[in-house]
Amino acid sequence: MENYMESSHLLNKFLEKLQIAISRSLNLSSGLDISRLETIIAVDSAYKNNELMVTVGVLWNLKTKEIIKESYVVSKPAYEYIPGLLFIREAPSLVEVVEKIGGGWDLLIVDGHGILHPRRAGLAVIAGFILDKPALGIAKKLLVGEEAGEENMGPVYLDGKVLGFWFKDKRKFYVSPGYKVRVEEIPEIINLMGGRYPEPLKIVDRLARKKINEINY
Repeated sequence: MENYMESSHLLNKFLEKLQIAISRSLNLSSGLDISRLETIIAVDSAYKNNELMVTVGVLWNLKTKEIIKESYVVSKPAYEYIPGLLFIREAPSLVEVVEKIGGGWDLLIVDGHGILHPRRAGLAVIAGFILDKPALGIAKKLLVGEEAGEENMGPVYLDGKVLGFWFKDKRKFYVSPGYKVRVEEIPEIINLMGGRYPEPLKIVDRLARKKINEINY
């Protein structure tokens, strides 16, 4: 049939258009008072045989370096893994976990990209947009852009603009705004978290892997 298209292909094209539409209306003016930044939600997911996923979130006190609250969701992945469309796979459980933790927090950080993304709408953008809260994407690999700077940090350029920063801990990581955070605020925020890969993201990574390994499936 000449005009036949697989539904999955149509859906993927639609999701890409949705990302572009969201990026056009994105609010990157600051919703943060960095001098009062205190509570952070970090979220990450782990998988078992690509058939089951655990998404873990912790509410973290930046000043005391303690977990205030923890939540998790066990589910089947909402969608197959497609580079650039991680949000449709992980955002449903991410939002559920954050809503279970409750309100009153200052910043969401996720293991994924913000605007350092082919359509400038990574997981952190979609999550922040849905929750209407400040969000940062923190990823271990660069999808798009060119790095500048030297030694331990520097900007990442895309189309001549600084859209994020790279930092070097034991390995490089990349930080970009998701929602209601200005790109120029990123170095100060990371510095407040010790200038290293954020501890709460390390914690949710460990917890997610621990919980997924405890599940008999």
